[in-house]
Amino acid sequence: MLMVEATQIADIVGGRLVAKGVVNTIEGVSTDTRTLADVSKAPLFVAIKGPHFDAHELLGKAVECGAKAVLIESDAAIPSDCWGIRVDSSVDALGKLAAWWRQQFSQVPVVGITGSNGKSTTKQMVVGALQSLGAILATDGNFNNLIGLPLTVFRWGAEHRAAVLEMGMSAAGEIQQLTEIANPDVGIITNVTAAHLDLLRTVDQVALAKGELFKTMRTDGTVIVNAEDPWVNKLGNAYPGRKIRYGMQDNCDIRFGHMTSNGLESLDLVFSVFGKNVELQLPVPGFHNVMNAMAATGAAVALGVPVEKALSGISSFTPMKMRMERLQLASGVQVINDCYNANPVSMAAALHTVSAAKRAGRFVAVLGSMRELGPDSSTKHKEVGRDAQVNHVDVLFTFGEHAAELAEGACSAGMSLEHVFQTEDMEMLKKKVLSVVKAGDVVLVKGSRGMKMERLIDHLKSEMGVD
Repeated sequence: MLMVEATQIADIVGGRLVAKGVVNTIEGVSTDTRTLADVSKAPLFVAIKGPHFDAHELLGKAVECGAKAVLIESDAAIPSDCWGIRVDSSVDALGKLAAWWRQQFSQVPVVGITGSNGKSTTKQMVVGALQSLGAILATDGNFNNLIGLPLTVFRWGAEHRAAVLEMGMSAAGEIQQLTEIANPDVGIITNVTAAHLDLLRTVDQVALAKGELFKTMRTDGTVIVNAEDPWVNKLGNAYPGRKIRYGMQDNCDIRFGHMTSNGLESLDLVFSVFGKNVELQLPVPGFHNVMNAMAATGAAVALGVPVEKALSGISSFTPMKMRMERLQLASGVQVINDCYNANPVSMAAALHTVSAAKRAGRFVAVLGSMRELGPDSSTKHKEVGRDAQVNHVDVLFTFGEHAAELAEGACSAGMSLEHVFQTEDMEMLKKKVLSVVKAGDVVLVKGSRGMKMERLIDHLKSEMGVD
């Protein structure tokens, strides 16, 4: 956990001291008054101003909850006996302080991970692959942005032997900032696809934004290159340091051999690592997870972990919630909860994975709208609808503001209209799905985070019970 003298903070972040406190050593950081008491007995509270809130109004509350220092970006009354540091930008200062703390552990390796799809699952696999090193610091949940990543870094302690940091973004320049904070030894860009197009407009721009990881990394590091993704391949080629390629191409250092699916539970994988064949059983389905596993293997190899130890860790990694999470209902219905997020490529991967698995009953897909797709959103939703038909979905439910386009795409590809139901009303969706699904069916539920598709799953669990 961060430990720093209060008088140092202003120098580290380029701010100025505006109030003097009584506790000299600050331990830990929080941006949320609700978690301050859980951080330490002497934390720093960073007041962040957003479009709908201003934490400067909570300085008194922060001190009541235990803050011994506050970092502010606008004039505010500092409670007595509390250090006050004034900066131009609280978020920028948070990053500078995190970068300083990361450098206190400069001999401890960091793996930085970004990409349009698979970041979190790959992160979990890398944590598994590195577990033989000892304690691993890793991103929790969605703490992967300009606020969350620094808060993750502040948890770093002497016990950690490596760090695995996920990097998310919504705009150009953010991955560069996160890379400067994390200073990774190993970088992974899982893939580049149509995401964040509301701001970045084109996949070319998405590639440039994701590519900031490789571009900003130290040249004595290692990049793990997805040889099946032309954008990542190009970004990897431009990196002047060491490269480890993975995929199906002849020039791959980690090369796919073959896989055997065990339904939706797991798959058996054979691939080669620098010419040596290895076997791995993954506790998750789907070829996209094969790619994630090979990327994780590459990261472990880059840090000197023996391949057999890396594979052992990956085989027992903990999958993330709401990422192809299997749920067996007492009614005999199996639900695949892939609700965490969605874009066209991840939708296609989920549909293909479920379609390829053996099942006793029908394939029912409940697809929510996808966000942040920009001006081509309508077209992208129709394409996903067509993917549903191509992947032999028997019954399709579409939900949200783009429900009509999803349904239109499926019907245009040949799906019977009587097997398609569309709505923007969650309560109606709950009732309709509940009335249609039956024992033996596999129900895939997926949509963008803002659609909160897990509400449907909670309803099915409540009405049908969990086996």
